[in-house]
Amino acid sequence: MSRRIRTTAAKTAVPGTVRIPRQRGRQAPQVIVVVSEEPTLTARATAATGRWLWRHRRTWAPTGLAVTLLAVTGLAHLTVPWAAFVAAPAGLVVLALLALKAKTAKARTGASSGWRTATGVLALAVLTWLCLAVWSGPARPPLMGLWALTTLAAQVMWLIARPTPTTTESATTTTAAEGTL
Repeated sequence: MSRRIRTTAAKTAVPGTVRIPRQRGRQAPQVIVVVSEEPTLTARATAATGRWLWRHRRTWAPTGLAVTLLAVTGLAHLTVPWAAFVAAPAGLVVLALLALKAKTAKARTGASSGWRTATGVLALAVLTWLCLAVWSGPARPPLMGLWALTTLAAQVMWLIARPTPTTTESATTTTAAEGTL
């Protein structure tokens, strides 16, 4: 019987697992050494991108919604393309609300009415794109161009209009009552 230790790589185990066989004649439990593998460059890049997107998720909210809307319209086009005719009157509702607000609005600053008009135009563009994408498919080149432009416009408007979060301490602080330590 040989006294040297023989190591064998496990054939069915996870890569990186080394099993040291039991010694004959001894009752010691089997020793398993698990060596972690280094993640690949692709895995590291994917993890770093995911962490960055999670940290900045509020900043990229319009783009995330646009990508979700792109996928949903693709599924709607494949399953119920007639839904475009149901969604089409929503564009008329946006135009009616924009006209009503313009008529009933009191004298506001130019910036306020400009933002209202830009938001209405953007909403109308998104609804138009939605109806056309559900009817003819979102992968058509003109519709992908319109999607990219509306996504870019929404993202820029979001970045300009969104207040930046500030880190301040809480206004309520806990203090010990007088006479206590």
